[in-house]
Amino acid sequence: MKNKFIVLRRWLIFFAGTMFLIMNGCKEPQGTDRTKAVSATAAVIENGITITFPPGSPGLEQIGVVPAKKGSAFISVLAPSRVVANIIPTASGTDRAVLFDSPDVTSLYSQYRQAKINVERTSKNLARTKEMYNNQASTGKDLNDAETDAATAKAQFNEADGKLCALGYSPQELDNISIPAVLLIADVTESQLKDVREGEAVDISFTSLPDKKILGRTEAIGNVIDPVTRTVKVRVSAKNLNGFFLPGMYAKIKFGDPISNAILLPPSAVVTVEGKDYVFVQASAGVFHRQDVTILDSNPATIVVGSGVKDGDRIVVQGALLLKGLSFGY
Repeated sequence: MKNKFIVLRRWLIFFAGTMFLIMNGCKEPQGTDRTKAVSATAAVIENGITITFPPGSPGLEQIGVVPAKKGSAFISVLAPSRVVANIIPTASGTDRAVLFDSPDVTSLYSQYRQAKINVERTSKNLARTKEMYNNQASTGKDLNDAETDAATAKAQFNEADGKLCALGYSPQELDNISIPAVLLIADVTESQLKDVREGEAVDISFTSLPDKKILGRTEAIGNVIDPVTRTVKVRVSAKNLNGFFLPGMYAKIKFGDPISNAILLPPSAVVTVEGKDYVFVQASAGVFHRQDVTILDSNPATIVVGSGVKDGDRIVVQGALLLKGLSFGY
């Protein structure tokens, strides 16, 4: 009797194990049937631009839409910078001195000042020589020498001026900045340059004073892009009433202005493929269109859309990844 019980027990264990293997071996991974059902019922046309679901499709259960609304946003650019010059009055108070953080720039600025003086001197000499030549008080050689000296001085002046401008300085504007002041050079990436404007107010945060914001002004935007870093030099000025800020100090500059009537979307609404941004707009019940968009700014909570979406468009904010897979064949 005992042996029959053992045999029966073993047979029951074998039967249960067999049934378990059969049931689990035939079961597909969770979600496979649902995914196949979605792909089978969705119609993708126009190279993935339009996706259509029939009524009752399981794909519609995964999609949520909201109407696009306009709102206010602040488009900001945070760029690293450093103090490159301190502009202070001279001891006489009748002129100004510019103290640069770089000996090379100091030398270049000196060359510029000297070239400027030479232009004024040679221009006056040329005018005087012309007058004397017209009155037969000087020779043609004197006039030719005066013209050569004036042209050489002008060329040297243009060369020094161009080099300073390439570094982010505008020598003529240095004379118009209220003193005492400091000049900062910020490195702004070419992709963010569109959000920086000359004359705009900026917030400056110095490394030595991280909790204090200093108000500054964008003086000039460079016209040369660094081929290695892909950045542009932007010059900013700020008051230096107590003389605390010195050449060589590091800071961060926040550029940007508030904008109104911008389309604001949650990050879940935007998908990116090969560097391009898209959203999906509900055209009608079960019909969705892929739309290219331009992103002005983004943060973990909000995407600021510049173009491609208008007020009132019904935007997919839940299930955009599903539509991305169907649209691009992933």
